[in-house]
Amino acid sequence: MIMEIISILLGVFLLGVYGYGYEDGWAPAFTALIDFPSFIIILVLIVPVLLRSGVWQDFKRAWKLLKKDYSCHLSELRRTLDVVEMIQKQLIYAGIISMLMSIITVLRCLSDLTSLGPNLAVAILTMFYAVIFEMLLLPLQLEVKRRIIDYMEEDTDVESETIVGTEEGQV
Repeated sequence: MIMEIISILLGVFLLGVYGYGYEDGWAPAFTALIDFPSFIIILVLIVPVLLRSGVWQDFKRAWKLLKKDYSCHLSELRRTLDVVEMIQKQLIYAGIISMLMSIITVLRCLSDLTSLGPNLAVAILTMFYAVIFEMLLLPLQLEVKRRIIDYMEEDTDVESETIVGTEEGQV
């Protein structure tokens, strides 16, 4: 799962460095993808949800599950899955809200056509950041689901061994 996260980050970085249509080199292409206010807007809409009591711990547990030797109970795994899925939805909605707010601002200032391109780029960047964060959470969601299935399979194996042992003892 860590390799999936690294490949997502590397892919976004290479896409930014390559920069479709930029003839001036990689620096302008990469810097066009950086907008700290858009990044902060996404974080402001997400972090307060995480800071609720207990939810932050469940979210940290999702990252700890990337280690093979980390284990926890089924109830903790289910809470972690709920939190990861909630954050994924929150990210998409935060991206949509911030993009719509930016587009409304662009439409209000439509008389200045020279600023249309940069303002639309900022509007799209907020959704771009939300999608990247969502892509980073997908491997976490997959890992939590895999752990739940593994936990349930282990529990089923123990139950079936107990039932078989009890039936053999009755015969």
